[in-house]
Amino acid sequence: MTKPQSFIHISQLQKTYASPRDKVEVLKGLDLTVAAGESVAVVGASGVGKSTLLHIVGALDRPTSGKVLVEGRDVFALDEQALAAFRNRHIGFVFQFHHLLPEFSALENVMMPALIARMESAKAKSMAEDLLAEVGLSNRAAHRVGELSGGERQRVAVARALVLGPSLLLADEPTGNLDERTGERVHELFARLNRERGLTTLVATHNERLARTMNRRIRLAEGKAWPAD
Repeated sequence: MTKPQSFIHISQLQKTYASPRDKVEVLKGLDLTVAAGESVAVVGASGVGKSTLLHIVGALDRPTSGKVLVEGRDVFALDEQALAAFRNRHIGFVFQFHHLLPEFSALENVMMPALIARMESAKAKSMAEDLLAEVGLSNRAAHRVGELSGGERQRVAVARALVLGPSLLLADEPTGNLDERTGERVHELFARLNRERGLTTLVATHNERLARTMNRRIRLAEGKAWPAD
């Protein structure tokens, strides 16, 4: 059997936050490999570095030391302009708080990253409409954020994360603000997107039910990643 191709390869990752009084070592030589198309849940107690890990993988933050390779590319060897372009084109983010723009409709929010990337408006609209249909919200496209339920807002956020066709989806506590039933719909959506789109997916979560829908779970403790199963 052919071994799955490595999509994310992290080696000796360290992240230290320093202040005039002290320093906090969050990640301490963390190693992690994620295969292409794999879905991985990152679990662990609050404060162990789950969000920090996702932010570094997504190039929103830089490590103190160590390497992060995504599709064989040494992410932090890129200059700032190339890093921003890589992040925008290859990575989709979903956070605990949806961060939708309240003055715009669901459709306009999904279109926004494509418009910022200078995509032609008609094409951006068409892609956004297709994605809203994929997450089951075609009938809510014209509604503003305040008219959507919590689960609908989070599904719009997922559609927005996918509009530029990323190969990597990162989600940080995506069901943290949702009730159990609504959270289950989001769980199912992540599983389906991973299965149908082949998206490599990394999810930081306290939700064990969500974690168990992933292909694999890892547990962060003592600044390192350990098998959770």
